[in-house]
Amino acid sequence: MNIESRPLRYAHAEGHTDVCFTEDGQHIITCGHDGDVRIWNDIEDDDPNSHCVGESALAVCFKDKRLYVANDNHAVQAYTFPAFDKDGIVTRFTAPVTQIMSTFKIEALGCCSENMEAKICNLEGGAPLFVLTEHKGPVLSVAICPHMKYAGTACGDGLLRIWDIDTQKIVKEVICVPKINTFFSAKVLCRISFEPSEGKYLAYPNNREIILLDCESWGQRMSFTHNLIKCAISQCLFSPCGQYLAGSTVAGQIAVWEVQTGACVGIIEHPTSHNVSAMAWNPKGNGVLVYCDVAGQLGMLVNCYGKDSSKIGANTDTEDIEMIERADDNDDLVENLIENYESDDENAISLEKIKNETLGIHSEKDESRPTSRQAAPVPSTVAPQPPFQPSSTPSHLEHRYMCWNDVGIVRCHTGENGESSIDIEFHDSNLHHGIHLNNYLNHTMASLSTSVLALACETPSKLVCISLVGSSKEWSVSMPDTEEILCVVATSSIVACATNARLLRLFTPMGTQRQVISLPGPAVALSGFNTTVIAAYHQTDPGISDQHLAMDIIALNGRQVRSKTVNLPLTPSSKLAWIGSTDAGSPCTYDNTGILRLYDIASGVWMPICDTSTHSRGASDSWFIVSISEPTQTVRVILCRGTSFPLTVPKPIVTEIPIQIPLCELDTEKGQYEEQLVRWAHTTSDVDMKTARETALKLFALACRSEIEQRALELMELLKDDRLLPLAAKYASRLGRMHLADKLTNLAEEWEKEADKLNVAQNSHFQELESQETYDVTSTAQEDMNASLIIPQKTRKKIENVTPIKPAPIKSSPGGARNPFKKQQDVTKNVQSPLSLTERTLVEVHATSDSAENKDPLKPQEGETFVDWFSRNKSILEQQHPDLTPSELTRQCIRTFKSVQSKNCVNGEGAQKRKLEEESSADSPIANAPKQSKLSAFAFQKKT
Repeated sequence: MNIESRPLRYAHAEGHTDVCFTEDGQHIITCGHDGDVRIWNDIEDDDPNSHCVGESALAVCFKDKRLYVANDNHAVQAYTFPAFDKDGIVTRFTAPVTQIMSTFKIEALGCCSENMEAKICNLEGGAPLFVLTEHKGPVLSVAICPHMKYAGTACGDGLLRIWDIDTQKIVKEVICVPKINTFFSAKVLCRISFEPSEGKYLAYPNNREIILLDCESWGQRMSFTHNLIKCAISQCLFSPCGQYLAGSTVAGQIAVWEVQTGACVGIIEHPTSHNVSAMAWNPKGNGVLVYCDVAGQLGMLVNCYGKDSSKIGANTDTEDIEMIERADDNDDLVENLIENYESDDENAISLEKIKNETLGIHSEKDESRPTSRQAAPVPSTVAPQPPFQPSSTPSHLEHRYMCWNDVGIVRCHTGENGESSIDIEFHDSNLHHGIHLNNYLNHTMASLSTSVLALACETPSKLVCISLVGSSKEWSVSMPDTEEILCVVATSSIVACATNARLLRLFTPMGTQRQVISLPGPAVALSGFNTTVIAAYHQTDPGISDQHLAMDIIALNGRQVRSKTVNLPLTPSSKLAWIGSTDAGSPCTYDNTGILRLYDIASGVWMPICDTSTHSRGASDSWFIVSISEPTQTVRVILCRGTSFPLTVPKPIVTEIPIQIPLCELDTEKGQYEEQLVRWAHTTSDVDMKTARETALKLFALACRSEIEQRALELMELLKDDRLLPLAAKYASRLGRMHLADKLTNLAEEWEKEADKLNVAQNSHFQELESQETYDVTSTAQEDMNASLIIPQKTRKKIENVTPIKPAPIKSSPGGARNPFKKQQDVTKNVQSPLSLTERTLVEVHATSDSAENKDPLKPQEGETFVDWFSRNKSILEQQHPDLTPSELTRQCIRTFKSVQSKNCVNGEGAQKRKLEEESSADSPIANAPKQSKLSAFAFQKKT
């Protein structure tokens, strides 16, 4: 028979209404926004018993002859039934309780609240059995499996979480809930339900269908939907027998499916199309379903099993149920008799018996379900991370940050009437004044730079940019019909947006379409610096617990575009929370576990530079990244207590935490010095060479005092600093470690020999380098191999403007005793401890006397090759060009050698030479140009 709908009855005032049955199925209990609890004998009861419990009551549940009601005091109050006397408080929350649930097989109560918590409580009250935290929004619903092994919660942050009650950990997360910031604005309640008999399946609504998960593999078993369902399903509920599944939509449609076959028994349209707020099956198993809507009305459906349930509903005795159980028992008995009869027959040949005895194959009769319905377990995988805007808060909030970076703050405010506005505040008021905009297009994404403000909306997808340079000019561009913007970024020189068509669209700050690039996977986030765009995307499908992400570093120079793909590391079972770049241009990422990583373009490696969790006081605290400064070695962050994003009111305070590479034993003095040297080597820090040498020398002293001479020698070989070597040798001799001092003395000669061999090897490729373009992808990494591996070459160029002086070679004395530390000038006899070296001690170097017989050493001798000429004049060329790297100096010397050689051939030996400085400025204007950032290594530099 078809499902029948009884006429609606007024139950409570307009608002959220809840309903349940007593365990014997005799009474219907409702509660509503008016604060009353009503007990109905039937839907046709004209005079139900009414009890006032407060100003409002959001949830009600009946269990073991007691009634549990969520009142306006944010407490779960117990009442006796039918006397309706107060019987204690089960638990309390700090926000309204959104649902109370229990089943006939579990001796516990599941409660959830708007304060981002859910609890599994004892029926008698006291401390909760399990508190389900880690939610980032109001908890809409909770469900517990009949064996008390798993629990499920649906939260307003968009996630359905499945918990293991024994281990109290999350075993599965599913994205299926529309994001909301309060329970009262939720249309989709996402009420979930476990199969009540064995707990094999979990049903949850997902858009216009209901998904059935297998509780063993957590893979999708099957889905239920119908072509008449035109809107999102709000809740689902298993029947007491577990064979039927009911679901309701936000438009009031109620559908019932048969779980075994997946067939739809019927769909009932709500007379007034109000959203259904609660449903309850009659525990008698007679196919009766009652429901309430947001208008406070009570309704009933009969024949939901597709059978005539009038007779079952009329008889209140349990004889019918017992007869059904006995019939089932008789069927099982008949099957057992047949099976035993076949197996006991000695003359009968049973193939099933042979299989069972020999191969151990079980018969299909022993299976609880047909084999055609048992799918292979699917490995559980995490959901792909959706796209997001770095330095922004969730879009479902009424007051949120659309962008907060080192330029300014973009806020979005949405009123109760749906009107939205955008405020832009700049940190430097001299740069630009504040801006207030009406958000007519409902922009959800924003990015701010010193030259442009970029805004974007999803549907209809449109990019709107406001120029901040000169007079504010606004331009906009609409995406193609089926293309939607997922994320946007604006830098000082470019605007980019990634779309769902896996396209990266690039624009100039004034609106010229610059380029369209195809991304290898779905976009996750965008970032940028100057003329470089960083696009993060899904490289492959997520694994069992990890996201597989990668990023493209796309650099633009004029009409040229070049890209480099880099895998993006994440902490296990984490997600990307922020992506950006430092003020020096180094790409950085931050995951939701608190690990901040920096990509060193010169070495091509990712380094963890900060663990923000070590700076948190509470376990639920998190940090919101604003910007990263390499020169000051700090990260500007906002502390978020109990949440993952900052609130707009009151305005949060930006704090600074230091950058620290997580080396081992950072609490020791040795670990701290090692961390400083490694950090200074891979970041652009405002640390001069005196401080770096002092730290290195302190580390050397610690190795000497620990009587580990090999470590001290290894440190000097690793540093390869000519000015640090005499100081280290002097300290070793003062400690009486002459063997170590002799080894340090020989290092200078070995370094010179290695440098000569390296120059010969490099000069063999000079002619090839001269014919190529001047740019190189790995030019920053192909520096002099004799450079220090810890003390950065770029820092030395930046700080040292004086001419470097090499120490004099150490020679043996005539008497055979070697004293390499004797100096021509008087020195202080009182030597200070290397752990407190002064600045004057660190700048002690040995001077070299350059004796050149030739008046003009740059003049090539007759028959002299470039290799011999470069080796003879290397020290002079280094003095004349202190700002050039070894590779840049080599290219410059090639041009100088060719020009001098050709000029001698034309003008003769007596012709006057042009100065080397003029030749350098005329031939190589690009080689002497300062670097703007680390990302400039990807920019083109064409030879003029």
